Amino acid sequence: MNFRKRPFHAVVFLALLLKGDVLPEAMDVFFAGSGFVPGWTIQEKPRHYRPENLYEYIDGEAELYLSYDFKELSTVTYAKGSPDDTFMTVDCYDMGSPLNAFGLYASYRYPGYAYDKIGAEGFASDYGLTFFKGRYVVEIKTSDASAISRTAARKLSEIMSENIPEPPDFPQQTGLMPLANQVPHTLKYFARDMLNQAFLKEGFEAKYDVGDGEATGWIVFFEKEKDAAEGFAKLKDFYMQSGSVPVPQVAKTEFALAVKTPYHGYTLIEMNGAVLCGVQDLSAPEKGGDLMALLKESAFSQ
Repeated sequence: MNFRKRPFHAVVFLALLLKGDVLPEAMDVFFAGSGFVPGWTIQEKPRHYRPENLYEYIDGEAELYLSYDFKELSTVTYAKGSPDDTFMTVDCYDMGSPLNAFGLYASYRYPGYAYDKIGAEGFASDYGLTFFKGRYVVEIKTSDASAISRTAARKLSEIMSENIPEPPDFPQQTGLMPLANQVPHTLKYFARDMLNQAFLKEGFEAKYDVGDGEATGWIVFFEKEKDAAEGFAKLKDFYMQSGSVPVPQVAKTEFALAVKTPYHGYTLIEMNGAVLCGVQDLSAPEKGGDLMALLKESAFSQ
């Protein structure tokens, strides 16, 4: 990694870590040193986790991180005064690529959160702050909701965003989903198991305004057209076996499907080349025509 010139606080922290000839992990230079806000101090050297032992740190959620090709975690704790009183834990995840980092980050965001331009994007709550930049996701968790903790978390996020030497941009692939009528902060990327189906590969989904409400649009990508055809057939079988009712007058081609589902309203699916496009949560099948056209135009033109 090409580390560019660092602010003083990062250089000091790196020097502290190097004492005793202990070589720090690459992400350790992203953290701020003690005193980044007066009174806040580092309680320990960063701890590190990799795919084989991530469950030791986040047992129960490790599979989500691993699904996005998690590489490494560096975590450190800061405290103001006694660590039993006011503290915050900072986790920095290397997800291997900006797309995987976005996928993990987006799995935790919701439209109603308070968003800010930290890194590529970040959101805050009373008890912490999360952002992503490049291939990294940073989670800051505070012990309380005080103004002191929120101010420190904000300052720390600014320092870490500055220290991460990658562009503060969304991955280029997120542009595969049409922006017209897309509900802000609903775009998600799945590295595998789209629609909770193991036979579907990676893809995107987002909420869209469709006149009388919202619907979910999605795109699934395959390596070859024959793989997409197999995925379409399996998805069709899934809907038929789960009690969905076909709407044949809407599906006009062999690789098109319209069904009324038990849980997601009307759903439309079309295949073209190595791509599947879908619209679900519709109140009526004709409500999804414009969105399906946008999805096809966006995905099939790539």
